[in-house]
Amino acid sequence: MAKFEITMLGCGSGIPTAKHMTSAQIVNINERLFLVDCGEGTQTQIWKYRVKLTNLDAIFISHMHGDHFFGLIPLLSSIGLMLARTEDLHIYMPIVMVEPIQYDLDKYCYLPYKVILHGIDTTAREVLYENSTMTVESIPLEHKTPCMGFLFKEKPKANILLPEKCKEYGINCTEFRKIKEGADYITPDGRTIPNSELTKPSDYIPKSYAYCSDTSYCPALAEQIHGVDLLYHEATFVESEKDMAATAGHSTASQAADIALRANAKQLAIGHYSIRYNDEDELLAEAKSVFSNTVATQEGMVISI
Repeated sequence: MAKFEITMLGCGSGIPTAKHMTSAQIVNINERLFLVDCGEGTQTQIWKYRVKLTNLDAIFISHMHGDHFFGLIPLLSSIGLMLARTEDLHIYMPIVMVEPIQYDLDKYCYLPYKVILHGIDTTAREVLYENSTMTVESIPLEHKTPCMGFLFKEKPKANILLPEKCKEYGINCTEFRKIKEGADYITPDGRTIPNSELTKPSDYIPKSYAYCSDTSYCPALAEQIHGVDLLYHEATFVESEKDMAATAGHSTASQAADIALRANAKQLAIGHYSIRYNDEDELLAEAKSVFSNTVATQEGMVISI
């Protein structure tokens, strides 16, 4: 079975505490790893939960608040020092972050690999990353500073070849790859055999994960992430403090659950808890009253899709 899982490294907001670290997650898709946000202490969490960064493909930073990126420069240094990485590393972040992060890299880091910073317009939806099996799209969010989320989506699997049908037409195996990729077959006498006769659609259903970090309540999110398998949505406050949430550019647990409901998500994971709460029971109960299939994230939790 294809692997698609998320490891929660930090679920708190503002500052790291004895209970929660600040925002960071690892998305593992078939053993290719993606770091999403990198709050203070992220590398400690990575070593604690034995994440193998040798397969790290890219890093995505949602916005320029410290609880989402203060761990980035130390981590990049450690990757060079401890892992001796030589492969280029691509980092996607709001365009306002590129200049100061590049300054820190040039001033404080001596790396055996190249860091490539991609400045992103957080107001636009676009594909940031793509390989042969999946894509990562930006999700515009509404916060106090330019901010975006990220939508990880698997691509549909290639059609399944029907060898017996190919044999009927005397098709050489050297043609199989092109046929699997969607090509019709032209017989020696010039007839076209449509691809639909030689293949059948894969029954594999592509998986998806949406990460919505700091954002005020934004119903328009639901359209872009509609049908997502797992939605992570910040739930900094309880509903009784929704005015405070709006002022701070954050969401309540009820509002996060409402987005999941509108998006027809299969599961909701909440996080980014305010330090004002001793536990997440009230936040979780509030979210579950709107969207029952909700979990409250904790450090070290692994959610498989």
